[in-house]
Amino acid sequence: MVTALLVDDHPLFRDGFASMLRHHRPHWTLRTANSAAEALAALDGGHPDLAIIDILLPDVDGFDAARAIAERAPLVSRVMISGREDGAARLRSRDCGASGFISKSWAPERIVEMLDEVLAGGVAFEAQADAHAAEGITVRQLEVLTLLADGHSNKAIERRMSIAPRTVRAHLTEIFHLLEVDGRVQAILKARQLGLIG
Repeated sequence: MVTALLVDDHPLFRDGFASMLRHHRPHWTLRTANSAAEALAALDGGHPDLAIIDILLPDVDGFDAARAIAERAPLVSRVMISGREDGAARLRSRDCGASGFISKSWAPERIVEMLDEVLAGGVAFEAQADAHAAEGITVRQLEVLTLLADGHSNKAIERRMSIAPRTVRAHLTEIFHLLEVDGRVQAILKARQLGLIG
């Protein structure tokens, strides 16, 4: 018997997800929480096998919620779920220790297959086209890319991230190498194409 905890503040999605699970995994038990605080409180009533956490929650960022759940219940597998399907969300999901990322727009069969994979001890991060180009990008480099796309100069990035000039240059050099581009504009365009930035 699998117990899953769905952390999502949209009643319509929660109801739809519950209905989908009843159909595809009738032997599972689904508990729900509207927020990170509710999810943490729910852990007091026994740990689920799996926590499915929306990346946008009303009280805290879903990635922080995943970390908090991991601190309280390290054996609970965590999967991030989102309405947006982009590389940055996948990257941040990996960074926060989640075992998978699923999109709300996916077919039910695809979602339960990925949840099964995580429950079996695997990881479920679907590969994107050209994902190899972005595989090595760190969350810190993603921050640099985002600031770059927002039009910030190296100096402004130094101030915003509290890092040294040479660190900004090192991040940019590595980003250009990983994305296989020659400069800032190309890096921004390629990052957008890969879904790393909006």
